[in-house]
Amino acid sequence: VSRLMQLIDDSKSRSARQQIPDSLVNELQHEGLLPQNEPKEVLLDIFGNVPLKMYDVDFNTISEIAKESWTPQLHLTDEERDIVEEEGTVLVLGRSGTGKTVTITQRLEFDRQSRAAQDPTFTQLFVARSVRLCRYVEGAVGEDNRTSFLTYATLLNDIESSLPGQKTRNFNPSQRIDFGRFKRDFHYNSPFNEKVSALISWTVIRTFLKGSMEAFQSPEGVLSREEFVEVERLGKN
Repeated sequence: VSRLMQLIDDSKSRSARQQIPDSLVNELQHEGLLPQNEPKEVLLDIFGNVPLKMYDVDFNTISEIAKESWTPQLHLTDEERDIVEEEGTVLVLGRSGTGKTVTITQRLEFDRQSRAAQDPTFTQLFVARSVRLCRYVEGAVGEDNRTSFLTYATLLNDIESSLPGQKTRNFNPSQRIDFGRFKRDFHYNSPFNEKVSALISWTVIRTFLKGSMEAFQSPEGVLSREEFVEVERLGKN
């Protein structure tokens, strides 16, 4: 019990921290850059420095609680609900545990309910680097033939295969080179590894030698040495 009480005290202390000095908040509010809202209390999970998850359960759902398939509806804060119901494009930034995934799943469902009936061409695309996250969001939102859940790698492969003039090719995942493999298998054995860091070499390859528009337009898909050092083409890279 004492350990849990200490965790509760720690969470209350973190909740009480002022992220922005009061003087700066007052100045921004005076200039109209921040709304004149009353401070809101955010409950933190005692087991981690993340907001506490809360659920909405009303009288009509009490009979459903005993069912194994029952899933409670997550309670949204005012800020999260504003994001879900905002018109147009919304950019959400935040570290892990701040509710980005919850907000996105609710936004997907909100758009389905509010727009799908009005637009017969309505479709949705959810993209994440993690296969596990894609499956989680798909399970939370539910299957729908108008919504696709793709990993970033799959999306890139689909886009590349749909480009005009691209030949169909099979790529073996074991041939994929990430930064760790590049540093271990290639840069380490290079005679220039002490002069140029692995990160710089990796960035140059991805940004210019293979990732630039000039490289894409070249016959081999790789920028030549002459084009790479040409200042008029890429600047002083």
